[in-house]
Amino acid sequence: MSFNIDKIESAVAEARAKGKERGIKFEQSFDLAVNFRKRELDVSKPENRFNQEVILPHTLYPPAKVCAFGDGEFAEKAQAAGAERVVAKEEIPKIAEEKKTRKALAKTFDFFIASIDAMPLVGRYLGQALGSRGKMPKPFPPQADLAPIVNQYHRTVRIRMRHTPTFHVKVGHERMSDREIAENVAAILGFVDGKGHLEKIGNVVIKTTMGPSVKVTSWR
Repeated sequence: MSFNIDKIESAVAEARAKGKERGIKFEQSFDLAVNFRKRELDVSKPENRFNQEVILPHTLYPPAKVCAFGDGEFAEKAQAAGAERVVAKEEIPKIAEEKKTRKALAKTFDFFIASIDAMPLVGRYLGQALGSRGKMPKPFPPQADLAPIVNQYHRTVRIRMRHTPTFHVKVGHERMSDREIAENVAAILGFVDGKGHLEKIGNVVIKTTMGPSVKVTSWR
C-alpha cells in the first residue's frame, strides 16, 4: 500500500515546530507511536505481538551501533565496514566473566554480527545476555562483504510490542529533513500493513524527544 507522504511530512514539520517552541537547545530525535484498537488486536496472543527488525530508507542519527565477533579477515572487514566495536574470539569468555560487563555490552550495541566460527563461543558465553534481548548475532563467513550488512543495520530499528497494543520507535533526528523522516514513518506503516494490522490502528502520533505529540492524520 502506498501512503500519503505529503500528509505525513506535514505532521513531522508540525512536530518539529512545536518542539522548537519549547526552547529546547539540544538536538532531538523524532519518535513515532502506533496505537492499535484493543478490541481488534489481542496482544495476549503471541502471534499478535511484534519483535522484528525493520530496515528504514534513511539512516538515523546517531545510527544504530553494531558490534562484531570474530578474528582475522572477518574482523578487518567488520572494522572497515563501520562496526563500532570488534570483539576477538579470545575476548568473549573474558567478557562473560563479569555480569555487569556482559550486560553493558548487550545494552550498548543495537545489533551484533559474528563470524561462523565465533558463533559457538557467543552462544555459550553470551547467549543469555544477548538472547533475552533478541540480539543474538547473525553469522557470516569470513569472505562475506560486510559493508552493505553494517550499512543496513545502521538503517534498522527494532519494533517490539508486548503486553499493550502499542509500540514506539525512533524514526528520525533534527538533522534529517522532514521528507526523510516522513519516508521512514511510511516504512514503519508498511511493516504494519505487511502484518495485516493496518486497519486495526487507532491512531499514529509523532513527537520530538521533549515536544508535544502530533497526530498523523490522513496518511492513507
